[in-house]
Amino acid sequence: MKKILIVDPTDYANELISMIKETEIDYCTTAFDAISNLNMKAYDLVIAEVDLPGDNSFEFYYYLNKNLPYMPVIMTTNRDIDDYFDEIFKNGIGNVLYKPIDKGELLGLISKLLRESPIFGLKNYLSDIIEHKKIRISSSTQINAAINKITTIVQQWNFEIENLMMMNLILNELIINAVYHAHGFTKEKLERKKITLPNNKYVDIFFAHNGNEYAICIRDYMGTLSSKRILESINAVITQRKTMERALESGVLENFDLAESGRGIELVRKLVKEYYFIIQKNKRTETILKFDSIHTFESNPVTSLKIIERE
Repeated sequence: MKKILIVDPTDYANELISMIKETEIDYCTTAFDAISNLNMKAYDLVIAEVDLPGDNSFEFYYYLNKNLPYMPVIMTTNRDIDDYFDEIFKNGIGNVLYKPIDKGELLGLISKLLRESPIFGLKNYLSDIIEHKKIRISSSTQINAAINKITTIVQQWNFEIENLMMMNLILNELIINAVYHAHGFTKEKLERKKITLPNNKYVDIFFAHNGNEYAICIRDYMGTLSSKRILESINAVITQRKTMERALESGVLENFDLAESGRGIELVRKLVKEYYFIIQKNKRTETILKFDSIHTFESNPVTSLKIIERE
């Protein structure tokens, strides 16, 4: 039986414990007690609230990163993670769930982090699929047509896309990343050159629905993305945005360059209802986006971050 350590000083710990069944659970409220438990027993997963008692709650995550670097960790919070993303980045934490946590989302993530269920494919993220489509891309000139086909079919499935321009922008950024960056054409992307991928290289896009939700999966077969690169990109965009905000507040324009990278990930993070970055090193990468029939593209600073990475 898998062993999970829950570290949470709030009453929400009872909610977490009630959601997780058929698992051995230990519970504590402080970083000190959590470290003591980890020294006495082998755990398969840690679920910990960001705000732990003490002067610096991130000391616990530093301890995990230094002493148990392969331990899967899920952080829970009701705070905007942009306020402390530098700590997330520094400690390499790839999974943050916002309270109140959806039970299905939590259990699905746990099963994947514990290697109890497959991590690739829409069927592992969208239940009871009614219809499933696939588009294959081998050239940058095919991207716009693919996006138009996806959005047209989604609307034919009776899902309203509240902001078609925003959906097109998100898909365009992500598919460009999969076509250009994943295959080593970053220079060509920056120079806005059209490319055709080498023989037997391509990007697959899958999209499906179950009547209540639809999901889109963008898959490359290179596996060059990593959790570190994702966190670096997010951190760079957040740092840049804060620099711009300081400049606007002070009236003093600082010298900085607008980052070319990270825009697609930032759009996903802020505007998509639920998303996953799934990586198998040097083999494949999937970005999975989930939407429901009432989703709107309003900026939301509290979407959960989920990165599942395997060798």
